[in-house]
Amino acid sequence: MSVKTARARYVAAASVAVLVGAGLLSRSATAFNPQPDPPRFGMVGIVDSQTARLNLVNLGIPTPDGLPPGPCRAHLKFFDGEGNLLASQRVDLKPGQAAFLDFAPSFNPPVNDTNSGPQRAEIRGAIVPIDGAYAPPCKATVEIFDNATGRSSIFIPPGPCRGAACLGQP
Repeated sequence: MSVKTARARYVAAASVAVLVGAGLLSRSATAFNPQPDPPRFGMVGIVDSQTARLNLVNLGIPTPDGLPPGPCRAHLKFFDGEGNLLASQRVDLKPGQAAFLDFAPSFNPPVNDTNSGPQRAEIRGAIVPIDGAYAPPCKATVEIFDNATGRSSIFIPPGPCRGAACLGQP
């Protein structure tokens, strides 16, 4: 074997070893979403003696260079299981501000049925950004509480919603 051939094999083997080592030491890449999607909530049940509350807060603090974060501009909405709008409110929250939207159902009493339990409805809350953007410091929750005691029975942080599955959903 000639010196040139041996040197070429050595260079090739060293190159492969460097590429394999670089591949083993590299971390997997993750995408960064600079503008998070608005929160999405699932359906929750509510009865006549309860209230559903959709909360939104702007947790923003000024950046290190003193610039304030953007406001939270959105419509707070409640929908029924068929997509009908039950309640809505527009909010424009500066950093440190919070707002909420309440929905309390009212059911017609059942006719000639003394054994029926409380009437129940399935609803969901939605945050719909006004400017098409949802500022990162904006956080939302839904809670269901008892009207007589004020005690929360359900507290729900939003679930993730990413990509095409979220498009067009209020």
